[in-house]
Amino acid sequence: MIKHIFPILIALLTAMPATAQRNLSANEEKIASYIENYQFDEAEELIDKEITQLKRRRKSTTELEKQTERIERLRSMMNACERVTFIDSIVTGKKDFLTRIKLSPESGSLSPYNTFFNRQDSACMVYKTERGNKICFSQTAKDGKTHLFSSDLIGGEWNEPRLLDELADGGQQNYPFMLSDGVTLYYGSENEESIGGFDIYVTRYDMDERKYLTPENIGMPFNSSANDYLYAIDEMNNLGWFVTDRHQPKDSVCIYIFIPNRMRQIYNSFAYEPSQMAGLARISSISETWTDRDMVNNAKRRLAAILSGESKTQTEYDFTLVINDRLTYHFLKDFKSADARKKAETWQKNKDNLSKQQKNLASLRDRYAAGNNSQKSQMKQQILDMETQCEKMAATLKQMEKDIRKAELKLINKD
Repeated sequence: MIKHIFPILIALLTAMPATAQRNLSANEEKIASYIENYQFDEAEELIDKEITQLKRRRKSTTELEKQTERIERLRSMMNACERVTFIDSIVTGKKDFLTRIKLSPESGSLSPYNTFFNRQDSACMVYKTERGNKICFSQTAKDGKTHLFSSDLIGGEWNEPRLLDELADGGQQNYPFMLSDGVTLYYGSENEESIGGFDIYVTRYDMDERKYLTPENIGMPFNSSANDYLYAIDEMNNLGWFVTDRHQPKDSVCIYIFIPNRMRQIYNSFAYEPSQMAGLARISSISETWTDRDMVNNAKRRLAAILSGESKTQTEYDFTLVINDRLTYHFLKDFKSADARKKAETWQKNKDNLSKQQKNLASLRDRYAAGNNSQKSQMKQQILDMETQCEKMAATLKQMEKDIRKAELKLINKD
């Protein structure tokens, strides 16, 4: 959005002396640089000077005032910056970055649109769930912009894509990723409310309304005055992947690998100098985010195993349940708390029941696809009811996981 700074001033350049043109151009470059480096006080000071000059000439200051409002949004986000531990980064070509992201099979898969559908559509992307029966993807719509769609695999074929028009924001959307709960969706969007070009948003599926809720900007450090494209979480390995073009030359991006927070934690902005907060929000140095070296080293080992192809898969365990950034349990015997173990036993049974129900649903969808109109009419409501049941079961499992984690940590922290 920096490219939109001062359209009015640019229009005035041809009507002014060369010396004035050079001075204005220098100020524009300075303000753009200040905003990019989160030096908001300096940017506002120069903007105020330009506004004063325009008022003297009785020219409109609307566009400059919009930039001031944007700076306020940036400052507010920086003061609420999430505390995230970044462990590594990879610089690669923008066209190839999907090949550098290594997710566990349990997290689903990411594919270029061209490869998945075997037809051209720019840099659009497809996310496919672990079970391979649902995709969320971006493609160019009738308005010439990229929007998000979803489709289900029925009878061995993808059904007619559904436009997720409830997420329409007047801009372009791309790079969807869904958590294993089947409810939480992250994606990139370039719209008027973004603080840069593409910003990353999160939304959740409302099972009662059968549509996604109003998206929320996930804030800093993931969003910036640059383009921030993709946010993906590997819950199996407790690692996150984040793609941005900040600090990068044209046609290159940086992939940051981080440790996801179980609950959002923010920096105390009053404990840092403005320049320090700006560095943390911009991810100027990943080592500055390290507060627990053991946690970082463990995450680096997990990442190294993934990149080398040695990472274990979930099928070797009874289950995978992350307790905190240091502990991941795979068997009931791992629990120290008897209460947590009992809850986990019930959770594991419910998890198996959900898996069986999902298989039944997939089978019913296959029969629906192969049936005649009369059979389809009879099965339609049954499919909708089973979908609702599966969604509620998944939501219950998520709450049970929180209860198990809380019970186990209560004993661990007490010891």
